[in-house]
Amino acid sequence: MIFASDLDQTLIYSVRSKGEIELEEMLPVELYDGRYISYMTRLAVEKLTELAGMMAFVPVTTRIPEQYNRIFGIKERFNPKYVIVSNGGTVLLNGEVDQEWQGVVREAVKQHCADHTEIASLFARISSEHWVKSNDLCDEMFYSIVVERDRLPHAELEALRQQLAPLGWSYSLQGRKIYLVPEKVSKGAAIQYVKDKLGSSYVYAAGDSLLDESLLLAADYALSPSHGELGRYYMEHPHIQFTEARGALASEELLAAIVKHASIR
Repeated sequence: MIFASDLDQTLIYSVRSKGEIELEEMLPVELYDGRYISYMTRLAVEKLTELAGMMAFVPVTTRIPEQYNRIFGIKERFNPKYVIVSNGGTVLLNGEVDQEWQGVVREAVKQHCADHTEIASLFARISSEHWVKSNDLCDEMFYSIVVERDRLPHAELEALRQQLAPLGWSYSLQGRKIYLVPEKVSKGAAIQYVKDKLGSSYVYAAGDSLLDESLLLAADYALSPSHGELGRYYMEHPHIQFTEARGALASEELLAAIVKHASIR
């Protein structure tokens, strides 16, 4: 069995996103520029430890490898064999890039998706310093764009979304970031690859954003925090269960549900 989970706002939380729980009740899990910036609740750490003893724990994130490596509370405490980073564009095996998957996904992007330079040109037509704070090409594969959300030109962005689809790219707005991603780069495809490598027959998955939807659809049992982008997008879903709790307490609820389900399965 596998537990494949998104990290930010699913298992780990910033001070801003943690919700009602007091910071003193949480454990730091990420260090950046000499300060802690992400946390997990103590109960969530306990439940994740229990789960990791029952099945393979596979962290799944849109972060690039360098950003994932900052999360010592996951990387060092759990030392996962497989980690999916860069929204599925890269798989780490024992901390090193899995070259087999690297070749597979990049060839798929080359064959079926427009070059990232074409996408950059389309975005440049509507981009403005008024609402774009930074624009980064991640892992030479997808764009992560920090924005002023209350200043977004929604009509122009909707037109961009429609332009991207026939080019094999997708658009996702998460918090203060826009992601422009090739359709062949997905968490769902990456977890299927890892599932095959581990010889697993059952996958539990958790994630909060639309970029996690492919991961959840590839799983046998899927949970999503109700505060996330998926929870706002869907009133209900035939395959995904949504938590009652919001913020960091949602991580405790979804982990407890998976422990319970796996124990009686």
